[in-house]
Amino acid sequence: MDLYIVRHADAGDRDNWEGDDADRPLTDLGRQQARALGEAFRRQGLAVEVVVSSPLTRTWQTAGEFRETAAPDGKEPELCDLLAPGALRRRKLTKFLAGVGAESLAVVGHDPDLPEYLAWLLGCDPEQVRLAKGGAALVRFDGEPAKGEGELAWVVTPAWYLPVGDDHSKG
Repeated sequence: MDLYIVRHADAGDRDNWEGDDADRPLTDLGRQQARALGEAFRRQGLAVEVVVSSPLTRTWQTAGEFRETAAPDGKEPELCDLLAPGALRRRKLTKFLAGVGAESLAVVGHDPDLPEYLAWLLGCDPEQVRLAKGGAALVRFDGEPAKGEGELAWVVTPAWYLPVGDDHSKG
């Protein structure tokens, strides 16, 4: 299985958001990041059969923008409460992802849960794993995902996939 781990794109500073943090949307930069990441996947021929997202607005929007450009004929992203901030249960999420039945899928979530999950899949110290806002990693498995069984193929930041000259320094 190819598992793409995607941190939600830029949603601005939570201290400047007056509403419920769960409703904080992507900024214009965040929408650009999510679309550009999907475009990069499409250009590189990276297949994504299923996109699974946290139910929070910024992750749902990231997943939708990403899916529209990476796999425009694909189905809408699936919501998974285990990807909400603080809700991560690694074994339950792993079982859920294995049950999706896809050979390539993307999960869109939050920091610090997503980098911690990535470290768990790789069998390394969470301090060694960072994901920028709008960043992505590919973890490969022989079969279903499992603790310590993943092989890190790559990690990218928005600086890799955004066109030169765009403001992608936030992360």
